[in-house]
Amino acid sequence: MVRDNLGNIAPDCHPKIRALTDYWLRIRPAAGLPGRLHFDPVDIPDLLANIFLIDVAPGADDFTYRLVGSRVVEFFGADLTGKSVQSAFIRPNAAHAYRDLGETVRLRQPRWRRGKTAFVPSREYTEIERVYLPLAGDGETVDMVLGMLLARFPGGEFR
Repeated sequence: MVRDNLGNIAPDCHPKIRALTDYWLRIRPAAGLPGRLHFDPVDIPDLLANIFLIDVAPGADDFTYRLVGSRVVEFFGADLTGKSVQSAFIRPNAAHAYRDLGETVRLRQPRWRRGKTAFVPSREYTEIERVYLPLAGDGETVDMVLGMLLARFPGGEFR
């Protein structure tokens, strides 16, 4: 994985996170950020179950799930496609995931996290790992975020 413009993505991130990040770097144009037009799901079929796309409204205060993979649906216990990202959180402003989403848009860089989750406390996951990768149709203004979510289950395996 090339370390240029990778925000806080750890070198020891999960191989699926690394694969998606490497793909994002490959589709990135010489200048600026990649946009939705550069992203082709056919290129990464093995990653699709854990992927989501988030639309960013002008001003970056409002986010909406555009597409949610089947493993992400399993994690949340509901299909959030078309719903506000805030609806996934009990206290959005206090959630790492929501704050990191805002940082991804503001800094125009990926944000990564591995750790406990507080917003789905009744689930059997012991840990999550996720990444947000900015997309910009004009190469500059982030209008979408490509993300991946993995959950560790008892027994130690992420899926």
